Amino acid sequence: MKVCCRAPGKTIWFGEHFVVKGIPAIASSVDLYVRTYVEPCKDDKIKFWSKSLEKGFIYGEKEPDEKLLPFKRILDLISNRYGELPSMKITIDSDIPISYGLGSSAASSISFAAAVLKYIGEEPTTALIKELSMEAEKIVHGKPSGIDTAISLHGGFIYYLGPHDIRPLNAKWIDEYTLLVIGTGITRNTGLVVRKVLERYERFPTIMKRIYDAAKEISLIAKSLTTIGEWDKIGELMNINHGLLVSIGVAIPETERIIHNSLRLGALGAKISGAGLGGIVIVLSRKKDKDIIVNGLMSFSNEIIEVKPGVPGLECSVKN
Repeated sequence: MKVCCRAPGKTIWFGEHFVVKGIPAIASSVDLYVRTYVEPCKDDKIKFWSKSLEKGFIYGEKEPDEKLLPFKRILDLISNRYGELPSMKITIDSDIPISYGLGSSAASSISFAAAVLKYIGEEPTTALIKELSMEAEKIVHGKPSGIDTAISLHGGFIYYLGPHDIRPLNAKWIDEYTLLVIGTGITRNTGLVVRKVLERYERFPTIMKRIYDAAKEISLIAKSLTTIGEWDKIGELMNINHGLLVSIGVAIPETERIIHNSLRLGALGAKISGAGLGGIVIVLSRKKDKDIIVNGLMSFSNEIIEVKPGVPGLECSVKN
């Protein structure tokens, strides 16, 4: 038997950073995937290998590399729940760039947990996969919000109000439009960036509160516009939202050059997505303008990916 489970990455359209203070966020899945394959192992062992990290471990032997600890944690939890695990060969492969704010760690833990459960004959229920993924995410992020796990597990668009209030958003995506993910080539520690923003909030609370109130209004309006497919106006809101992100201190010259030139070349909207201070920029445009924008941005980034938002979440297949 061979099991394959795949889970999509995500991008945040509105609300990053502001969500820390209870402001709603809007996010969606994108068609970049992590795939986990599980098949029999001839050596009577549990062997794991990550193609993207080029690292692996044998479960039950020496402690794995720090980056692989989330996978060991999931195996520990499954073993504790269901007893000794059978031998298996687990391989994980990913389309999602790491440390760019595209939800690679959540997609990895979800596809991994689901594939292992399927292989041992247990049903990967939504509640169980969420529980296992969040435990793995704690190793990566300390206190995960749950937004990455929710999107990767369920897919589509979501309206995020907090870890216990994540609502599906019936967005009307129109194929006339496209979304580009532009990498800056600069990775960063999300926790440190969040702390920097909160320190500014503490220094200037009255000013920052007004900025956060504006972010809340943007998310509320964007929620309505996505459901009726008003993507030109969504682009305009992206530009306004980016202005707020600049004001809280998470923009850098590399993101600003990409955003300025995207808009100059005809994009409808462009903004930082995720923590900022590097990472990625997302660019919304009409498909007819895509090639001009991509060609014009090649001197600023060698990582330009066209993605489709709102794809389905976790999917599994089994071959006997």
